[in-house]
Amino acid sequence: MRKVLLATTALATIGGVVAVANADVSLSGAQEWRYISLSDDNSVDNSDSDFTANSDITISFSTTSDNGLTFSMSQNWDDGAAAENTTSISGDFGTISFVDGSTTAHAASSYDVTSVGIAGGHGDAGFRAHAATTGETAISGVQYNEALIKDDDGGGVLNYHSPSFGGFKFGVGFGHLEDSDDNTSTSYGATYSGSMGDVSYTIGVASYDGVGSDTDGQHMGANITYGDMTFGIGSASNKSSATSKQEDLSYSVNYAVSSDLTLNVGRATSENDNGGTKLEANNTSIGVAYTIAPGLTATLNSHNFEYKSGGSVANDGQAIQSEIKMSW
Repeated sequence: MRKVLLATTALATIGGVVAVANADVSLSGAQEWRYISLSDDNSVDNSDSDFTANSDITISFSTTSDNGLTFSMSQNWDDGAAAENTTSISGDFGTISFVDGSTTAHAASSYDVTSVGIAGGHGDAGFRAHAATTGETAISGVQYNEALIKDDDGGGVLNYHSPSFGGFKFGVGFGHLEDSDDNTSTSYGATYSGSMGDVSYTIGVASYDGVGSDTDGQHMGANITYGDMTFGIGSASNKSSATSKQEDLSYSVNYAVSSDLTLNVGRATSENDNGGTKLEANNTSIGVAYTIAPGLTATLNSHNFEYKSGGSVANDGQAIQSEIKMSW
């Protein structure tokens, strides 16, 4: 009997090793080179230029069991930041995932439809209007924030994503799951995608309630595609404290000249009543993206921005940003 048990254990162990060996393993990465040249009328620092590089590496494992369940794990390293580990179980019921090491991976961020295009409805992922006193291309108090759906207290995030029901999907997320504090952060989101003749569209809504009593937000937006044109509009309301509430509105248009060349025009406006002082910012952007080769893309964006504090212009100016992105 003991020999049978030992043999069974050995077979189970070998089976486990074989299962791991048969798992689908993928390795992907990206490298970005970015240059920005900026000029504004701020008396402290009326011109600036900067060159930055960013790298991103992800390794993923995935396997499907005999009963149809898919379980996977991925590890991501983003330019020296702490590694982000994601594990998930998927099936006909949807997907349950846990993201460890991230405060921004709440479920609702997957349903935040706020802009389209390389120049971006909120400016662009790598651009913030300028505040010279910070030494960075950012405006204190007013930012174009595409997804302020996060848990500032750290820790992991537990998410559920539903399967698609005729184009409708939803998700819920929970963060700040420490056993010493019951002030959990939550997020909710949903999208609906469909088409009418030659027009296709996606509508998204997302909301979150942060760990602080005065931290919450709502986002909604839509993308509409007709032929080679894609239109995007989005609005966001983010409250970060009892005295700071930010309202963003963005809209943009993409035009695919060819399979390799895309043009974009976008505009974003932002207002923040910060402790009684009204902060305002707007940014108009024009951009072009060209695919040089599969996995190699070049973009060039022009930004024209203005920032006001208390009704007075604090600074305004222009910026040119270029980027080369390589992905594998």
